[in-house]
This record gives sequence, structure tokens and C-alpha cells, in this order.
Amino acid sequence: MRTGIRLIGKKRGRGLYLALGGLLAGFANGLLGAGGGILVVFALAAARSEDLPEARDLYANALCVMLPISAVSCVRYALSGHLRTEGFGVFALPAIAGGLLGGLLLGKLKAKPLKKLFGALVIYSGIMLMIR
Repeated sequence: MRTGIRLIGKKRGRGLYLALGGLLAGFANGLLGAGGGILVVFALAAARSEDLPEARDLYANALCVMLPISAVSCVRYALSGHLRTEGFGVFALPAIAGGLLGGLLLGKLKAKPLKKLFGALVIYSGIMLMIR
């Protein structure tokens, strides 16, 4: 079982690059409430080594990084009075179920379609944010 990403390897400066990517991801998540996960995926992809041979490993690691970033952002929003909980259960419970289903499928799907799906979701999200 792999645990984390090896920061020492053929690419020089990988640790610094990942640290900068993490800083930017946390900043984006704190400022915008979202978007940090996209930056984490891009940073991990750019610094990818033999420890993460497949895109699905990259996405799984990105999710593990995003959990504490999102928790910190959530606490910060709550402390500043910007967190609304109306409808939380109606959205969160199906989202958790969807996350479990996606996690189960992650190991069964090939990496290439996952890359295409991720790219399509990034493009769709960007377009929808721009036109609303």
C-alpha cells in the first residue's frame, strides 16, 4: 500500500513545487470556498513520480489533501458567520453516498476516461461560473 508521495526523486524541486501548489490550493479554497482541489490535482500531476503511476492514484491523493483544507475553510467560514446550514442534510447525505460510489468505481475504471471526465468537469464548471 502506498502512503503519500515521495518528494525525493528525479525531479529537482518537487517538494518545493508541491508546497507551493498546496499553498495556492489552500488560498483558493479559503478565498473562493472551492477550487483548491483542481490546483491540487494539477500540482500532483506536474510533480508526479513513479509513486503515482495512474491518474486514479493522483485523484485519490488529491482528495486526501483536500479533506483538511476543506475542514479548515469550513471552520473559518463558520467562525466568520458565512456558513448556512439550511438544506445541508438534503445535499450532504446524497453527496456522501455519491462519494462512496465514486470511490468504489475509482479502482475499476481506466485512467484515461477519468482524465477526460475531470477535464470536462473543470471546463463545464468554469463556463457555468462565467455565465452566471
